[in-house]
Amino acid sequence: MSTYGKRLQEERLRLGLTQKQLALAGGVGRHAQSFYERDQRLPRAHYLAAITLVGIDVLYILTKRHTEHLAPAPTLACGNGQLSEK
Repeated sequence: MSTYGKRLQEERLRLGLTQKQLALAGGVGRHAQSFYERDQRLPRAHYLAAITLVGIDVLYILTKRHTEHLAPAPTLACGNGQLSEK
């Protein structure tokens, strides 16, 4: 069964991000990210808006339908707990 948590995890893995990196991009802690991916908590709008900036297809997470013409994800570097574009 495809749940929002499984789709969120699928998107994170598609981009090659760790839970910690996506949590940082979304402005939440790693534990919150884990709860989202296990369908134990629902992410809030500010988190969903923030993760679009690293290339997550939020439409797919919410509706099971991929966004057409999704821009390529930026190449990210993670050093000292910070995400930045390369």
